[in-house]
Amino acid sequence: MSIHDITCSQCETCIQECDPLGAAISLTDNGVRIDLDYCIVCGHCMAVCPTDEMEHPLSPRQPLMDKLPTPEAAAMYLRSPRSVRQYKKEGAPRETLMRLLDIGRYAQTGVNTQGISYLVVDGREKVEALNALFCETALKLIPEHPEMARLAEVIELQKERQEERIFRGAPQVILALADKDHPRPRENAQFSLTFIALLAPTLGLGTCWAGYFETLAIRDCFAAPFWKFLNLADNMRIRGALMVGLPDVQFRRLVARNPLSVEWR
Repeated sequence: MSIHDITCSQCETCIQECDPLGAAISLTDNGVRIDLDYCIVCGHCMAVCPTDEMEHPLSPRQPLMDKLPTPEAAAMYLRSPRSVRQYKKEGAPRETLMRLLDIGRYAQTGVNTQGISYLVVDGREKVEALNALFCETALKLIPEHPEMARLAEVIELQKERQEERIFRGAPQVILALADKDHPRPRENAQFSLTFIALLAPTLGLGTCWAGYFETLAIRDCFAAPFWKFLNLADNMRIRGALMVGLPDVQFRRLVARNPLSVEWR
């Protein structure tokens, strides 16, 4: 058993917040005790401590939260990002992409499992090679998988128009990776890539989900050619894909959507 004791005012706020039904934190004579064998290292105990006495040996203390934007300002921003389908040929600088990718690790994850890393396919030539491999792989699979017929149409359209459709001409593609034995890889990858997509416009970047590519790449029974092409470690799998680059289009209006539909029970 791995134990960490803290001397504090014993208000029990951390115990009430603790995720594993309080099993990781208990009262002592002078404060509280963290049983690290039960702790998921989410950091909630430190975040809710009203006196800042809580500390955790595995979770460094983070800065205090700044004032949040108003609901109106936040809603206005969340309505502004769009899927970018036109990109400039030059890719985003790596330092900008590193800043973008860093926000992904702050996304919520199931039971704080985290575990998402990234591989950036960097440069048009490499993205075009990945596109060619995707088309080759898809065309081999389609005869035995009629549910993939839509892919054949997209590939044919791409050929007719000489216009890359799988990655929309993006100069870079972000792949979210996870260990093959990760308990929640797809959910964590989606949360992470959503954070990345939301930050992108503030850095002058555009993104778009690579849905066609994901059709094959996130399904292990079809994805082996991509693992080999990307030289992935044997234990790593693709769990999400996002195009990224400098937009070659400017959007002037907010996103429109269908009316809100809600039921109450």
